[in-house]
Amino acid sequence: MSTKQVLTPYIKLLFLEPPNLTPDDLSTVLRSMFRGIPLDIQLAAFLTALRMRGLDHEPDFIAAAVLTILEFLDYIEPSLVEKEGYIDIVGTGGDGQNTFNVSTSAAIVAAGMGLKVCKHGGKALTSTSGSGDLLKYLGVDLSVVNSKTTPSIVQKSSFCYLFAPSFHPAMGKVAPIRAQMGIPTIFNILGPLMNPIPLRARILGVYSEKLGELYALAAAKLAQKTPSHERTMVVWGEVGLDEISPTGLTKCWIIDENGNITRTVISPKNFKLPEHPLLAVRSGTPQENADVLLHILRQDTPEYTCKTINHPLVDYILMNAAAVAVVAGLTDSWEEGVKLAVDSLVLGKAARALEDFKAALGEVQQ
Repeated sequence: MSTKQVLTPYIKLLFLEPPNLTPDDLSTVLRSMFRGIPLDIQLAAFLTALRMRGLDHEPDFIAAAVLTILEFLDYIEPSLVEKEGYIDIVGTGGDGQNTFNVSTSAAIVAAGMGLKVCKHGGKALTSTSGSGDLLKYLGVDLSVVNSKTTPSIVQKSSFCYLFAPSFHPAMGKVAPIRAQMGIPTIFNILGPLMNPIPLRARILGVYSEKLGELYALAAAKLAQKTPSHERTMVVWGEVGLDEISPTGLTKCWIIDENGNITRTVISPKNFKLPEHPLLAVRSGTPQENADVLLHILRQDTPEYTCKTINHPLVDYILMNAAAVAVVAGLTDSWEEGVKLAVDSLVLGKAARALEDFKAALGEVQQ
């Protein structure tokens, strides 16, 4: 069969009732895509058909896609990084709530607890300030973080940010087609599962309850198929948030190293923190968010210091950082996790984690 029609047999499988495409078929198609073999029109047809048949949200297909994409990542030499793995906290985005950069903030606070955090992220989908935008205004040059420099950075800093496009060059081959299509595809939900460094624990935020269950099942399958043994917590705030919510309930799916899933529900009460409306934790511009986060990290402004009654953004960060402490095994208590997060801020350890990261970046530029 000619290159022009290389995906035709797989597209036809999606036309059957029920569709007869398998996860292995999807892996074959993705490998072909990343090698630049099919025509754009074939790629678009396949991705559209996959979406319309709902297979892009099936756990087996999500897991197969992640494992295939990881075959093409810009490889970080495992012997040069921590063998026991790192910590990540990341959301799918796309919840439309435009809240403050809490996962990046919580990651820095968690690094101040002594955890080795390698946060993975990309460009913002619906927020006015993505994590990359925030870090830029914090004085971080992410362009120097790549597969060659990461080992040196993580040796000198407990916090690191891995910008997805720098580690997944193959994704660039499908980016123009995705942009032209203008509809969600399977790639929209894969990002949080594709951290290029070995992990031992992570929190994955999702934009819908349905995706939470599917993500948990996919994470369970990945736990059984990958050499790293991470503990994963998938979270969805019932107000429609891909983070642990400052108001109302948050549904959690906790996946252990063997792929077993525990389902539970938490709220700010579990952390002994008050509730705050989403409006109180809205995002500003990247510059505004960076300024606020620096005040929180440095504890140099009464409005943002840790005290009996905190600013809503402080509690929002404390709660999500506390969850990182729990999933990483520092404590099994949400409330104790908050205390660890407070210590990270009050003792200046979180601020130091950010400064260490910036210093490490400066050294690799020399």
